[in-house]
Amino acid sequence: MSPQDFKTHIKEIRKEAIEIGFSVSTMDDYLRIWNQFILWKQEEHFIYNEEDYSKFLLEYYQFDVSTYTTQSKSGHQRLMRSKRILEDFDSYKNFMTRAALPRSLFCDFPKGWNPILENYLVYCKDVRNNRESSIKVKKDYLTHLLSYFSQKNIQKLQDLTRKDIITFINEIVDKGNVSKRRNFYVLREFLNYLFIEDILKEDYSILVPSIKKRPRIRIPTYLKEQQVEELLESIPKERNVEKRDYTILLIAARLGLRLHDILNIKLKDIDWQAKKITVLQTKNQNVNILPLTNEVGWAIIHYIKEARPICKNEYLFVKHKYPYEQISHLSHLGKYFETIKLETSEENKKGIHNLRHSLATNMLNHEIPLPIIASTLGDSTEITSKTYLKVDEKRLKECVLEVEEDE
Repeated sequence: MSPQDFKTHIKEIRKEAIEIGFSVSTMDDYLRIWNQFILWKQEEHFIYNEEDYSKFLLEYYQFDVSTYTTQSKSGHQRLMRSKRILEDFDSYKNFMTRAALPRSLFCDFPKGWNPILENYLVYCKDVRNNRESSIKVKKDYLTHLLSYFSQKNIQKLQDLTRKDIITFINEIVDKGNVSKRRNFYVLREFLNYLFIEDILKEDYSILVPSIKKRPRIRIPTYLKEQQVEELLESIPKERNVEKRDYTILLIAARLGLRLHDILNIKLKDIDWQAKKITVLQTKNQNVNILPLTNEVGWAIIHYIKEARPICKNEYLFVKHKYPYEQISHLSHLGKYFETIKLETSEENKKGIHNLRHSLATNMLNHEIPLPIIASTLGDSTEITSKTYLKVDEKRLKECVLEVEEDE
């Protein structure tokens, strides 16, 4: 791609990428990063420069491209991909089409199917009360499924037969459990919808097997109370972003909130007089009202007065670069955990979510009843007990059975 104005460059990359099968959400995510680069440059027209972009990633995302490896965290991999696409999109495109993109994405299903697909997604939202994130996943999977059936020379969804469904099941039966379970679930629900709407005269959803999700058996990684205090004390508070990060980690440690829910806190959600914070939890849509302790309250006050940019944004935590938007993610918080000795695996990585596990586990160790822990976390007692009783060594020891010796 010949040198050209950066804004034109990224628009053409996005358009061509979507045409060859990159998802719209993925390219929009890269576009957000590139637009932040434009704001960072503070120039109306310019040509892409690799050194400038590397400097931008370091200053804005605290990501040093020279430290990147194939084992880097997913957030850094995402940032590196945004850089590589800009530098040589043709090579990156050839690699992706050859190695990663599913064949089904290259097959356009008939345009007449689009209204049915869109109506189904509306049905998921209005009738099944699915969250936006769930609807997006269903749309992605269903796009693949419709492309598959189109490859089988099916011109109308009304023409689907038992044989078509069974053939698909037989072809995917050897796939991984997660992929298979999700494909089956989406297909089963979609076929039932087609029957309800009288598009299909027979309910083929009964042909699609239901695969139960394996229960999660991993034990949550957590920090002991002393380690939590060491972590919080180790966070530097000289720069404004460090003061922001400290406040976020303190809220996670004391209130057990997920990072996404912390970033969604609005200034109006804090009731200073009643000393409460109201949080809408995105995972389960529960409204959780938590106490605003003096420690957390003063940390928020210091952040607002000393570190938060002066702006009209309604969210408590904002980016420290103009135009001071809401933060959608923070990939660098894991670096603060490097001072804490913690055994981790691929499933239990160091990160802010461990503070949620730590709060619950340490409350359990102090024999605080499960209903109170569940209320604090905003989860059901059943989910809380299944997750955190695994790390309750005292109660587990009480369950040990004596083994009778052979005479």
